[in-house]
Formats: sequence, structure tokens, C-alpha cells
Amino acid sequence: MLYLFFLLLEILLIAAISLPTAIFAPLPVAFVVIIALLLAAVFLRPAKRIVQYRRKRSRVVERRFHPRTVPQGLTLRPTDGLSPAEVFRMMELLCAVPKDRHAVADFTATLLDLNRRGILTLRVTQGDDFLRADGMRIVCRRDLDIKKLAAHEQCLLRLLRRASGPAASIQLSAFADYVSRAPGRCQRDTDAFRRAVDRALMKKRLIGVTRDDKSTAPPLFRRRIRVVTPRGEQCAALWHAYLRSICTKPYLDSYQPMPGEQQQAFAKEAERLLIDAAAAGYCARAAEALMREYLFTPESLWDEHHYFSAMTETRIAFAGTASGESYFFLPLRHFETAIRTAVLYGTAEGKFVGFDD
Repeated sequence: MLYLFFLLLEILLIAAISLPTAIFAPLPVAFVVIIALLLAAVFLRPAKRIVQYRRKRSRVVERRFHPRTVPQGLTLRPTDGLSPAEVFRMMELLCAVPKDRHAVADFTATLLDLNRRGILTLRVTQGDDFLRADGMRIVCRRDLDIKKLAAHEQCLLRLLRRASGPAASIQLSAFADYVSRAPGRCQRDTDAFRRAVDRALMKKRLIGVTRDDKSTAPPLFRRRIRVVTPRGEQCAALWHAYLRSICTKPYLDSYQPMPGEQQQAFAKEAERLLIDAAAAGYCARAAEALMREYLFTPESLWDEHHYFSAMTETRIAFAGTASGESYFFLPLRHFETAIRTAVLYGTAEGKFVGFDD
């Protein structure tokens, strides 16, 4: 919608210059000016550049405070109640998210968290080749009132429901195909997702708005900027220490070396730990540390249809490399490719985004 507004404004400006020029200027001069304006509009695309600049600026949040010292070996999960997408945003502000996970980590972690809470289901429906993800589907529950969920979760669910149409589920490859046909519309959904996360963090007073005190303009005319509050800096520092610990020596209070209810509690806590790590882009590393620390097999905790039941040493072998996380989420590659296409649509990075064969 914003692009259409700037496009209309661009057309009106061209018309406002072209009409007087055509009436009062000599014909050769008028012809050259009009052609130059049209070529500038076609090749420079000022409306699109303005929208891209505004999208980029909307993600900028400055850091001006330093947190108090936190324990480096923090093992307990922070109790601030942040969602995976909010954890991603705080870690992004610390520059603690791997570059190859910037576009998708918050969406993937939110998808896995909704699956954990039963809002939707990730289901394997075809064969045993789990890594290919050809038979993986997202089953959205239509009987739930999504208005009770967080705003960014509603955005993701609306995107999935729109892609699935009247069907109760959608195959991941079909979702990727849907996004490839309408990347601009899907980009608006992903932008709305991230704006909702920022609003939630501002509501929790982890991010604030202030005037740019570095500007020489009068206070009334200074640009409003967003900054991380002291409370937000401390929250981010706690999460950073916790995420670092679960990638080296994770601690789960519910661990009991016996079957039964203790094992079920351990499975739930382990799943939540891995989703927290996924939000920061370190799920593969955390999975490797978790399996090394507690010496369990994924099949003993989760059934064969659960996403994390397919954790194997083969999938986490590349955890220390730049491609390790993407390899770990290979079953979700169609979902992540679709999200990356929507997020990066029209940007310099977006022109290289494509779909796997």
C-alpha cells in the first residue's frame, strides 16, 4: 500500500513537470525533458527505492546502554516470557544471530513453537525419507480463535491459512510455490510479523523511542529513533548468556534416567530448549550439546512424526560450519526458502533467492 502511494506521488510529480514543459517550452526541449523523466522513473524507480529504504530503517534500533554483568554459565531459562520471535529480535540487536539465519530464524522458531503448543501440526505423510521433506505438511487448526495468540503469531497463521485456502493443511512445497507467485503480498505479511514483534517489545519496555540527540536540528524537529532500553539490554544479556550455555553444557532440571512421566517432562523441556536455540540460529549446535550431555536417542523421547525425532549425528555433523543450521532444518527447506523469498523480495539479497529442485 505504501508503495502504491509513493508510485502515485511519483506519477503526479512527473505529470506536474511534463505538462507545463510541453505547453511552454520548445518542442525539442520538452521532448528531451519528458523522455529523461520517463527513463529516470523506469530505471531508477524512486518509489521502490524509498519503500526499500523505509523498510531498512524500520529495523534499525540503537544501543546506548551497557548491561550489568551476568553469569557466563547461566543455565536457567530467563523468566521474562519472551516468545521465540522476540528472543530472535533481542539477539539480532546484539549481532548474535548468524548471518545466514537473519531472514528465517524467527519464523522457523515460531513455527516450531506453534507446533509445540498444538496450534498447528508438522506432519510427515509420505514415505520415510524425512530429510527430503517431500511429504511434510503443515496442518492448521481451524477451530482455534487466533485472536488470543500474539500478534506476530497471528500474522504467520494468516499467511499459512491464506496459502492453504479451504484445505485443512498445506504441503511445504505448495507453500513455497504460493510465495513464489505472490512475493510482494507475502512480504507485507512478513513485515507485519516483524512489526508486531517490535510493538510487543516496546510494550514490554525493552525497546523505547526517543529523539535523536546527535542531530543539530531543534529538539522539536529531531528525528525519532528507537533504542534498546536499559531493561532491554539486561534482558538481552541474560538471553545471550543462556543461549551460549545451552550450546556448550545444557542443563535440564527435569532430567531423570528412568522412563515414565519424568521422561515426558524431559522431552517437553528439551523441545523448548531447542526452539530457544533455533530462535538465535544455533539449534544444530544446541542439539549436538544436548545429545552429548544426556546421552539419549531422539526416538526414545519423541514419536516418529515429531520434528525433532529425526535428529541424528548425520544432521548435526555440520553444526560448526556456516551451513550447519540450514542442514539441520533440511526438512523445512521449502518453508525457509519461501520465507526468505518474501523477506528479501526486491532487495539486493533477494535477487539470488531461488527454490530447490
